[in-house]
Amino acid sequence: MNLHAQIIKENGEAKFAVLPIEIYDALRTVLSEFDSFEDFSDCLMAMNTKAETKTWHSLDDVKLQLQIE
Repeated sequence: MNLHAQIIKENGEAKFAVLPIEIYDALRTVLSEFDSFEDFSDCLMAMNTKAETKTWHSLDDVKLQLQIE
């Protein structure tokens, strides 16, 4: 993904990123659905895990396997 950001450096180290307003607005809209950046990060991680998971188990199967009620 290319965000078309302009990177501003200070002493050779990246300090700021300037984004086109359309990309900034889109990011702001998506992130506004979450209470924190950590919540957004957790959501992305869960989505990736779900996409990578090939086998699903029912709750009853898991309880049986763990021998819990």
